[in-house]
Amino acid sequence: MFNKLKNEQMVQARVVNTQTVGFNDWCNRMANGSTVTAADVAAVMQQIEDKLPEIVSLNAKVICSPNGLVFRPKVSGRISQSELKAKLVARKAAESDPEKAAQINVDRELTTSDLAISDCIATIEVDLPKSWNDIFKKRVELKRVKKALTETVEETDPQNNTESTNNTGENTEPTNGGESGGPVNP
Repeated sequence: MFNKLKNEQMVQARVVNTQTVGFNDWCNRMANGSTVTAADVAAVMQQIEDKLPEIVSLNAKVICSPNGLVFRPKVSGRISQSELKAKLVARKAAESDPEKAAQINVDRELTTSDLAISDCIATIEVDLPKSWNDIFKKRVELKRVKKALTETVEETDPQNNTESTNNTGENTEPTNGGESGGPVNP
């Protein structure tokens, strides 16, 4: 793809063939090997869904796992100098009293108080434990599933033991028995 910021071509890896684990399957997996049933897991998940937004809305961060899965409030918003000027110009044009309109300085400097609450968005931010990414990286397997038609590639990835040598654009298969974690298409 062409990157306009860098003004050059780029090749980017993408996740393909993403599978979905539905809520019922998730509850069954969570209950498997434990002393609770899938219905118990579903009930707890429903309680989390009901209570977590309420607690986070009170400006609290909630630590939900021993390794540090954290839910916390986040507010984002911004206003630029040009956006402020556009607002002031519109306000000045809408003002019916000429004296009040004359007092509106459309070229004034931006201040913190110019960021209105209506310019802000409140969301819930999720911080994943670092150990989750470490475990994920150990378990995931990357493989090339498709490549450009004009390119001949000979490579072996020692991490996942895949080889590819065709230039037909066909899918290549891993040489480790065909099992794959989350294939990525570079």
